[in-house]
Amino acid sequence: MKARPVLLITLALTLAVLACSAPGSTTPDDSAIATSVAATILAAQPATPTYTPHPPTPTLPTRTNLLWMTYTGGGDQIWVLGEGDPHQMTLPFSLGQFYDYASATNRILYATRFADHGAGPGNVAVSDLAILDVNSGSSTLLFSDNVVEALWLPNGVDLAYILATPSTYELHLRTGDGGDRILATNVTFTWSVSPTGESIAFTRETGYEIPIDPGLYIVLVGTGEERKLSDVDKQGTGSIDDRPFWSFDGRYVTLSAWGGPDTARLVRAAIDGSDTADITLDPSLSSESWYSNSLVTLLWHPNGNQLVGIPPISMGEMGGPSPLVLYTMDPAAHTIMAGTQFGEAMGLVAWDIPGVSIWIQASDGTIQRVALP
Repeated sequence: MKARPVLLITLALTLAVLACSAPGSTTPDDSAIATSVAATILAAQPATPTYTPHPPTPTLPTRTNLLWMTYTGGGDQIWVLGEGDPHQMTLPFSLGQFYDYASATNRILYATRFADHGAGPGNVAVSDLAILDVNSGSSTLLFSDNVVEALWLPNGVDLAYILATPSTYELHLRTGDGGDRILATNVTFTWSVSPTGESIAFTRETGYEIPIDPGLYIVLVGTGEERKLSDVDKQGTGSIDDRPFWSFDGRYVTLSAWGGPDTARLVRAAIDGSDTADITLDPSLSSESWYSNSLVTLLWHPNGNQLVGIPPISMGEMGGPSPLVLYTMDPAAHTIMAGTQFGEAMGLVAWDIPGVSIWIQASDGTIQRVALP
């Protein structure tokens, strides 16, 4: 390949020499020969291709330490997930309910007591809210009652929580300096924070005695701007740990409405509102044992067109583990075109190494690392 410019120069010089020796020609000076050679070379070069830069690939997190309990679970034993085999650690005291863990600051959001009473117009279970600093073993009580759920923002300093009031349920942002403001009202309890911390996805669902326009929403943390992305209504059904699932770059959010009387829906929406559609399964997959448009839980692959999911199909006896499936989607058609079952699980916990391995809850209650096919 690199010999081509030399051949072009040789050809140009030969033509120049032939022109000089042709009958009746006059001998040009050196500058004319150089100009002729340069023009010939430039004319023979291919045009410079136009380059359109692609957006930068988001940096994927590497394996990080994670402390985990079953969502809204409690006790003093918590799973330690990271390098090596998963194992349990004893906390300095028993938690009433576990809400979330922040790896950035090694702190746990929890309730000191189990939610044994209701509040708000729908009489939803509430409790207090506290922070456990795992490094020091110290605890700080933030609210004494009426908190439904709470989640960390990625910085591990700011947090979001849902507060029950007599007339509504409010989504609040509490900053590390103690600042507190309402982000949205009349929210329900299927919600999650984006990987960037810039948005929070939440639902408004019928069945909680609040005036709502049902659907999947996001609210921008910085401005409080709300956007409705879909009309999907979970109607208070599904599982207590259901949540919207985010793409790695935070541009898309997915909600599975799988436990209600209506047809199951799996909605994927761009947070700017530009692309919202229900994901369907190609009918050619209908003979697969895991074929279902319902997914209890899922994790989006970093490549954006695959996901790991668990459909609500018991393998063996009722209440047993479900298939663990790697799905491949055609994003343009919003259709799952293929799937590979690579195990079984009671639940998905989190990515171990994104795109490489995951943590699952096994049927014996242990946490196990599973590699993707």
